[in-house]
Parts: sequence; structure tokens; C-alpha cells
Amino acid sequence: MKLNAKMLPIFLSLLMPMVCNAQKLGQVACTKQDGSTDLYSSVATMEIRATLKCGQQVQILERYDNFIHVRTDKGEDGFVAFNAITFLKAAAATKAPAAHGKQKHAASAPNSDNSAHAAEVPAPPREVVLPRQTPVHLKLGRTLSSATARVGEEVNFEVTQDVIVGGLTVISKGAPGVGAVTEAEPKKRMGKAGKLNVSVTSVVLANNEKIVLRSFGIEQSVEQKSGMTLPLVRGKDVTLAKDTEIIGYVDSDLHLKAASFAAAHSATQALSQSNAAKP
Repeated sequence: MKLNAKMLPIFLSLLMPMVCNAQKLGQVACTKQDGSTDLYSSVATMEIRATLKCGQQVQILERYDNFIHVRTDKGEDGFVAFNAITFLKAAAATKAPAAHGKQKHAASAPNSDNSAHAAEVPAPPREVVLPRQTPVHLKLGRTLSSATARVGEEVNFEVTQDVIVGGLTVISKGAPGVGAVTEAEPKKRMGKAGKLNVSVTSVVLANNEKIVLRSFGIEQSVEQKSGMTLPLVRGKDVTLAKDTEIIGYVDSDLHLKAASFAAAHSATQALSQSNAAKP
């Protein structure tokens, strides 16, 4: 007994790092239709460093607001959106083989009680949370020029990437967004170039609900700026071409009814199937 008492602290010291490491593992969720999610090199610039596959395991380093700092098994270091990571624990990893064994046994026993098995299936979530600062990629709907644009003029945008939360498409590719011209000055004499800047203010969700977005002006530093980069042309008017990209951010945490997005997704699928069936 005395020998066991002396060895117990040693075993505990060896076991604790293993448990801690297991609790710092995460699994990439599917946030895009192609079964992947973006790994950003910086939260400030939102530059895409790599693309992570759905189900890929990563090491969780820390949380930064609504982003998670992770490292892949290839040594890639960066940030992903909080809703793009499912946290894994040691207990879940050890129970997985047992659960797989139970499923295999249930499949081989057709006379088992199906009602008891159905009771173990978790109910679908009643709501999904769209986190604050979730990036929304959009493109400009028409060409703008500092020679004709006016401050306050409404500007239309279009979403270029699906935003997926919990397996549901919350913001669909092609969804409309609205913004405004925030700065507009035509070119002036003495070789002074014009000025032009726009911002995005709202976007329509997949359930037709409108939410507030925010973006930063051109006067912000490069590290803070999430809007579009404008060309600096000496002595000429500034032009923003159609399809110029801009990134908006969700203004606050939004609690949304999951059922409304499931219904919207089903309706979209039905419409696509109906159009495909037409001659």
C-alpha cells in the first residue's frame, strides 16, 4: 500500500497533460457548401491563409472574441470563426468506440426495441446563434464614380459566399445587401484626385429577415479596415467597378429560430427541383 501511495502522484502528473491536450482539441464544422471553412491569418485583416476540411481536427490555442485561434496538424496557425469549431473532450473520444459498437449491435438485432433507440436521438436545436463579427463577403451591384456619386446615396450589394451555422444556411449566396456612399468628392484642380468610399449596412437572411452589418471607412488603418481598397489615382476621379468585393460584419449576437432556416432551405431545394424538371 505504501508503494502504491508513493506512485499515485507520479501517475496523476503523467495523466493530467494528456487530459488537458484532449480538452484542447476541436473539429472543423461545415460552414461552406463545399464542406470546408476558411482559416484566417489575422482577425484584423481577415486574409485567408488556408482552407480547412469539414471534420478535420485542430488544436485550440485560445479564443479571441468570436474567433478561435487554432493550429492544424500541418503546423498551420490562424483563426476561424467560433461557430466553425466543435469542441472535443476526452470523454467524448472514449465513448465514441462504445457508441459505434452499440449501433453495430442494434443493426444486427432487428427484434430490439426501436422506441428505446429513438429516445436516445437528440432533438433538433430550436435556435441557432449567429455570432457578432461573423464576416459576410459581398460584391458591389453597380459601378460608382466619384464624379457622380453623392454622400448618402444607396448602394446595392450581393452576398458571394454562404454563411452556415449549425449545418443551416443562415445567409445564402446571392442574398441582397444594402449600403450607402459615405464619402464622395470629384477630382479638383491642381492635380487633386477625387475621393470615394462606401459601406454596407444590412443584409437579408435566408428566412427573409434583415439584419444589421457594419464595415469600416477608408480612413481607418490597413489593420482595422474591412471595407474595399480604393485605387489612388492622382488628378482623376475614383471609380469602383461592379463586383468590387467588400466584407461586412454581423453587428451583434443574433438568436435565430432554426426551424425558419430549415423551411427556407427546403423551399429552395423544392424550387430548384421543380425548375430542373421543367422541359
